[in-house]
Amino acid sequence: MVQKSDEAPRRRGRPRSFDPAEVLGAASERFRTRGYAGTSLDDLVDATGLQRPSLYAAFGDKRAIYLATLDRTIERAGKGFDRLIAAGLPLRDSLQAMFRTVIDGYLTGETGPSGCIMVSTSAASAVDDAEIRERLAAFLKMEDDKIEQLLTAHGDPKAHAHARLATATIHSLSVRARAGASLEDLDALAAECVELIAG
Repeated sequence: MVQKSDEAPRRRGRPRSFDPAEVLGAASERFRTRGYAGTSLDDLVDATGLQRPSLYAAFGDKRAIYLATLDRTIERAGKGFDRLIAAGLPLRDSLQAMFRTVIDGYLTGETGPSGCIMVSTSAASAVDDAEIRERLAAFLKMEDDKIEQLLTAHGDPKAHAHARLATATIHSLSVRARAGASLEDLDALAAECVELIAG
């Protein structure tokens, strides 16, 4: 007769030895540089340092990984806006800080300025993929709402319209960064938007 052991059964396989947040960050950078269609699973293996079985086990297929990077982007950007709003800076300083953060981020990338993963990559895939389109729409709404919240807190009577002007400028900065615009040109565009809103 076999006696039951009081010990908990051992789990099969090796424990996860990587940080999922770091892996998604690396995948996000590769997608940001090459786009969804232009990024292969081999590219993700190269970017993350994980083999295909580990990627599949942790996140699913390429599309699932991409959707996770978009969710990560929405969350991180939302928290960034929340920090800016909580800082309580004067309106002009708030807008300048927002654009400074945006431009500095857009000018980074694996091989050169890569702009925003949402604006520069998800827009191309949103036409025929409902889940990507849903995330892009959620990102745009979050930006509009957060910036409008910031402007409303400063008593801007045109907060709604100005928020969309700021959002449109942010998106233009992403495209221009990918097109090779200089830091000076991007700063000048941002300054014009700040002047229109806060001047």
